[in-house]
Amino acid sequence: MKIKHKPQDFRVKELLADGYLAERGRHRVYRVTKTKLTSFEAARALADFAGVEPSEVGLAGLKDRQGVTTQFMSVQGGKPVTWKSADLRIETAGFAHDALTSDRSIGNAFEVTLRRVDEPARARIAKALDEVRAHGFVNYFGEQRFGNLRFGQGWIARLLALGEHEEALKQLLCGRSDADDARHKEFKQLLAARWGNWRACRDIAGKYGAHHSVFEQLGRDPEDFASALRRVAARLRLIHLYAWQSHLWNRAVSRYVAEITPARDRMFVSSLEGELAFARTELASDPAMVNQFRLPGVALADVKHPRQKELFTAVLADEGLTPEQYRIEGQSGFRLKGEDRELVVRPRRLKLDVDAEDGGRVLLRFELPRGSYATLLVARLAGRFTHEFRPDTDAPRDARR
Repeated sequence: MKIKHKPQDFRVKELLADGYLAERGRHRVYRVTKTKLTSFEAARALADFAGVEPSEVGLAGLKDRQGVTTQFMSVQGGKPVTWKSADLRIETAGFAHDALTSDRSIGNAFEVTLRRVDEPARARIAKALDEVRAHGFVNYFGEQRFGNLRFGQGWIARLLALGEHEEALKQLLCGRSDADDARHKEFKQLLAARWGNWRACRDIAGKYGAHHSVFEQLGRDPEDFASALRRVAARLRLIHLYAWQSHLWNRAVSRYVAEITPARDRMFVSSLEGELAFARTELASDPAMVNQFRLPGVALADVKHPRQKELFTAVLADEGLTPEQYRIEGQSGFRLKGEDRELVVRPRRLKLDVDAEDGGRVLLRFELPRGSYATLLVARLAGRFTHEFRPDTDAPRDARR
């Protein structure tokens, strides 16, 4: 069974809240459809066409680089833009009184094509479809969140929590993976070979146009790795912070789902950062949770549910940390912020179409709220699947820089 065999096999359309688009307004809102481009690359193109700075383009969220994705972007002022090419289409969708932000997104509509699905697998998917319609599925973070693992960088934020700033910086800049392209592979090899010779590393960074200021700082103070890390783009550092926080959430939730679900109703799906437990029936979670499982903040201080706190404490122990150590020191703007996350979500408009004549092709259509992952729903429905190529999102593409 294959997912994302072709870009057209994974289609996403952003859904905006009613009332945002208007016939008039200070901001022109564009519908942007892209293939093999990150959201930031598409936003930069729109900014260039409109004659504004990229920072003036409003977005509600980021979309996969692979696949065919449609999202909205807002621009105040600038030249009106209409553009159509093989990988990018930009057209006016309307106007708005305010810049587009994540608050205006209510989720995404997906069309996912699975290929080479044999008859027994189609039967399993149809049965799982009924279960998910009735009971929803566990709202894990998907592998798009964990580009750090694909690119061999590990858990940078964990190293920072442990105070291992040099190792964190080295893994961030030199961690190697088979997913690296030739240029990034060469860049990382050269840096690793000359690590500690900060002048040489600075020259390499200058040649490749990345992280030059990091090694300028180390040239001034060879032992101040915390300051050097602050020279890494804040967005890149935050990618790693969110990845580790999401990993801990997945690990704690998977333990919880496994412990409250009878073996006959329990299933596991492999993922990039570990096995994930699902329930085939209604998840028997504590009603006091009100279907919320905390994404933990500093030192777990904001995790009020006793069992959730116990689970996070156990997961942190596996990471070599105590709850008190769950914090990042020496990195401004890099604080672990907690928030509630839905434990179970229910897809809207979930439909299945089967074309047995076309090599066992299965088309899944559904809508998910913002922050939920289509690949996790597909994994729950299919039980297991392989990728012709991995989903390649904005985060991994930035992470390997």
